[in-house]
Amino acid sequence: MRIRVNFERPYAIFYLGHLDMKTVIERGLRRSGLPLKFTEGFNKRVQLELGFPLSVGMVGEDEYFDFFLREEVDLYKIFESLTEAFEGLLVIKRIKPLPYSARSITSFEAMFTNIVVGHIVSDISKFDIENALNSILEKQEILVERDYKKKDVRKFIDKLELYSFRDPHFEILMTTLYLREGSIKMNEFENILANLIPVEFEYVIRKNTLVLDKGRLLTPFDLNF
Repeated sequence: MRIRVNFERPYAIFYLGHLDMKTVIERGLRRSGLPLKFTEGFNKRVQLELGFPLSVGMVGEDEYFDFFLREEVDLYKIFESLTEAFEGLLVIKRIKPLPYSARSITSFEAMFTNIVVGHIVSDISKFDIENALNSILEKQEILVERDYKKKDVRKFIDKLELYSFRDPHFEILMTTLYLREGSIKMNEFENILANLIPVEFEYVIRKNTLVLDKGRLLTPFDLNF
């Protein structure tokens, strides 16, 4: 039995990296008491497929992972067991059974809707922020250094918009793309913007995750297998 889980990663653990999140999820599944399926070999691990990674400093309101059970279990019991096992860590929103052979979430290209929360560090106006965002969108290429190589991250930025501004705090609505070549990291975007105007990011909220399947953008729950 394969189960897809939709969950929230709250602000309280936004400091965790991707590998730490995997550990949190694996330990939570072990606490659930469900008949988990494990990998083969000497060092057996919970059979688990994580969704798209969240960077350190990101809150996730629409996140996913898949796990596997050795036998059929009532969905209500699975949901209750997960909710109890992850209490105080993750918020379990909903679950769905999938065919065992369903494609993993990260095998799809995707679009994320993010809210960047930050503050200005010197006296600038909302118009300065809007002009900087427009300047980024007008660029054909934005090169950053990653693994000692130059990478163009402009193609991963879909939309940028100043969502709110209450001096000195701001929120930026940012839509990003996850493509075969990867995606933009939020620290890279912070450096790009900070080179134009004096700002610092506090945290980022990933509000929504959509995957591209046969030309349509769908939630990972709405995919047809």
